Amino acid sequence: MAAEPVGPVMTTGAPESTEMEDLLNKGNMTVDLEAPAVPAVERMAIRCRDVCRSYGKLKVISNMDLTVPQGQIYGLLGPSGCGKTTLLKCIVGTLKISQGYISVLGKPPAFPGHEVPGRMVGYMPQDLALYNEFTISDTLTFFGHIHGLTSKETQARMDFLVEFLDLPQKCSLVRNLSGGQRRRVSLGAALLQNPQLLILDEPTVGVDPVLRAKIWQHLVEIVKTGKVSVIITTHYIEEARQANVVGLMRYGHLLAEGPPEEVIKQHNAPTLEHAFLQLCETSDLIESKRCPSQQGGVLDSSQSFESGREESQPILSLGPGGSPEDLPKYAADWKVQARHVLPKWRNISALMIKTLIRMKRMPGSLCFQFLLPVIQISLMCLCIGGDPKGIQVAVVNNETSTSAYSQSLLAFLDNSSIEQVPLSHADAFTGIYNGEYWGVIGFGKNFTSYLTMRMFNPHVSKDVVDGGSVYVWLDLTNQQIALMLQKKVHQAFQAFVDNKLRSMAYLVALPIKIEEPIYGSLNTDFTTFITPGAMLSITFYLAVGLTALSFVLERKEGLLDRCWVAGVSSLETMLAHLLCQLFVISVQIILLLLFVLLVFKIPNEGSLVLVVALIVMQGVTGIAFGLVISAAIDDEQNANQAALGCFYPNLVISGVIWPVECIPYPLRYLSLALPQTYASEALRCIMYRGWGLGRMMVWRGFAVSLGWNTFFFLLATIILKLRTR
Repeated sequence: MAAEPVGPVMTTGAPESTEMEDLLNKGNMTVDLEAPAVPAVERMAIRCRDVCRSYGKLKVISNMDLTVPQGQIYGLLGPSGCGKTTLLKCIVGTLKISQGYISVLGKPPAFPGHEVPGRMVGYMPQDLALYNEFTISDTLTFFGHIHGLTSKETQARMDFLVEFLDLPQKCSLVRNLSGGQRRRVSLGAALLQNPQLLILDEPTVGVDPVLRAKIWQHLVEIVKTGKVSVIITTHYIEEARQANVVGLMRYGHLLAEGPPEEVIKQHNAPTLEHAFLQLCETSDLIESKRCPSQQGGVLDSSQSFESGREESQPILSLGPGGSPEDLPKYAADWKVQARHVLPKWRNISALMIKTLIRMKRMPGSLCFQFLLPVIQISLMCLCIGGDPKGIQVAVVNNETSTSAYSQSLLAFLDNSSIEQVPLSHADAFTGIYNGEYWGVIGFGKNFTSYLTMRMFNPHVSKDVVDGGSVYVWLDLTNQQIALMLQKKVHQAFQAFVDNKLRSMAYLVALPIKIEEPIYGSLNTDFTTFITPGAMLSITFYLAVGLTALSFVLERKEGLLDRCWVAGVSSLETMLAHLLCQLFVISVQIILLLLFVLLVFKIPNEGSLVLVVALIVMQGVTGIAFGLVISAAIDDEQNANQAALGCFYPNLVISGVIWPVECIPYPLRYLSLALPQTYASEALRCIMYRGWGLGRMMVWRGFAVSLGWNTFFFLLATIILKLRTR
């Protein structure tokens, strides 16, 4: 149905030129280039004056003057890329304007104590912006909780909306709904709290004509009381004739504003669409006369609008010619400002419940998150630090007697690690040159007699010394295998001497005695060294991945933006995510320590509380770093690359897999500045030395972790603030 006219059609914006007036007059359009009189503030739902929004040199909205009367439907029309969605984001307070003034329901958006963003606004974005893991009931309950509705109020509104919007059963999952059904659920979330201002961005796309007419009928009904105002964008231009006022927008400018019937009449057009086409043709003719460098405002498909929050300041800024005396004065006492800044537990709990429900609906993913650290640490303990097995070594034994010392010595070699292959001299060296063997062990034909002479006669010739020696040739391309072979040969010789000489074995032993270690044990292997740092790295980078990707995906799907319009602050979002991730990290750490301490028998001489606390702090550091990535990057592929790109350098330089003391000095200074270097050292001191917080090497690890937490959280907050400008 067509609405009654409410006044003459008017074109907004500053005068372009005399040429512009002539072109408009040639288009049979009577216009008033003077700025319209500003109505009383209390009668206006939305007032935009001289509003501009730019992204660098790209001007998306230019000198926009727009007025939405209280208790009326305002249809905002325009092609894709003209700036409609950007203007709506500025109105609801999720995007900061570059210049001008906006008043929504009497005050600037995001003003302390003003529930815009918040309960006073119902917002349906162009994207569906729904959680696919939610049911219809979960979706409406979530937004009801954020808006402060009681369970009874939410249930009553839910029953009405399910019937009115012809939605499926409330237990239906959003991901199983059709596109039109999802759009209706999104509209239901906007209508839930009976807002004073309803902002709908393309609400009827993909909706059947019968339901589209029903939605418009409902909008007309709710504005009759004069307490509800609606601003709606649509591609179906003719359906906007049911609005009280329409605004025709192109290239970031408002071409015309007025009652739809008056716009049609002014252009002698049969339909509103034809009137809009005439305005566009006139606008194109004007733009073609201007310098191409001044035609900015057309956005290609690669442009994306950033959304963020500015909680501390209202969206109120002036251009070069503005004056504070020309604008209304608003003030809020310190109590209201404090309540505005402080996080609300209601919103935090709603976001936490949301995250837990999504986890519950993805049990496979949740189990994988819990078990992934266990899988990683198990693979590390099983595959790193152990002795090589089945290493083939060629043996050249020129002694033929079965009672020779060479045979006895070879019997003491560790057969589980070394596989002896008896060969001739030529075949043995041919084999090692061809890569078939890792070493050659050789004995002279008089090894037994010469070795006996060496044992009991200290004064022997060099020939006797050489003849009584075991010769070993190694392939040193693999240092770990070569070191193992040297160690096994030394151990076999020492065992052979102890067996033959017994109490006289000291005669041929090295004059070095290794006493019991101060810390650790003589059997400490490389796995023991790497495990503490590996636990910290696994916890840190799993937290980075989960945080960065979840935030990036929610922003890309419009979920964060919709929550912010509902009154959730970025601080509340961060705190809720932190608390939920702490739950995930806690389960991961419990399973991780159970496997490390009980299954793989990694020693722990210190306080288990300190061990858990330090690992949790590193997990929080990972969450904070993930927030930095998600605040700075919009695409999940780039976020993945940023997280993975930091993984390997940090793993190598932080002393996790190799001691920091082995790193050259320029890189060592960089190593000491990384989050995990001092933390890994502190965890080793706790687990293997039994030290507490009284030791500098322990509390330094906690202090550095806390410092990185603070730095990353502040950096994420600053990036979010800067991206709203």
